[in-house]
Amino acid sequence: MAFSEEIKTRAMVACGRCCCICHKFCGNNMEVHHIKAEADGGSNTFENAIPLCFDCHAEVRQYDPRHPKGIKFSEKELIQHRDNWYNSIKNRTEQNNKSDSPPIEPIRIVRNKDELPFLHRVMTGQELISLASNMSALEYSYDSPNSREEAMILADFVQKARDLIDYCDIFMEPSDSIMTAFELNDDIKALEESGFWLFCAVDNRTVTGGVDKPDSFPTLIMKIVRSDSKEIIKVSDLTKLQKQKEE
Repeated sequence: MAFSEEIKTRAMVACGRCCCICHKFCGNNMEVHHIKAEADGGSNTFENAIPLCFDCHAEVRQYDPRHPKGIKFSEKELIQHRDNWYNSIKNRTEQNNKSDSPPIEPIRIVRNKDELPFLHRVMTGQELISLASNMSALEYSYDSPNSREEAMILADFVQKARDLIDYCDIFMEPSDSIMTAFELNDDIKALEESGFWLFCAVDNRTVTGGVDKPDSFPTLIMKIVRSDSKEIIKVSDLTKLQKQKEE
């Protein structure tokens, strides 16, 4: 006979659907093993059950006493594995259910300031490399393309900018930096010929939530907008705005 559904349910709850030996979360890929085999008089009770993953179940069952090799899983060992893991799941559940324990906030990435920094137009590859140096992440936005060709130009440029963040300081030799800047000049020119301008700024973002303390990291803000966008402010207009703020 096999274990009853009630016994299986109790075992699944007690182990949190994790293997009692390797502690891997297994979801549906679980089996309930008889600690003492039925053939040896083992019962179909909760006390004789241990939930295992497919791999560990195979390991426990494959030992051949006629050709002994390695160390067999004993009944006492299986009971200890099971009881230790059941207690671990129980303690973890009790800790999470304590009323005085604050809930764990979901992990989020937030701005350090309410407003975005002022973005400046970037016209050369050398400027972009200088901005990308020591950055940990790229945050980008763009005006919607009107054709597949425009979409491919935008996608290619954003991907190159992202790669630049990853390799700018760690792997890039001076000669590579010069050649990369030269190639980026062509990419920026391709954007402009398609009617797009590139604007960038450097800002900080903070990871909050989870169990760790908040951690800030430098981020390159990149925005690709059409050259006739109403968001673009000329230098002369910017000076006027700054004077108005000071007044």
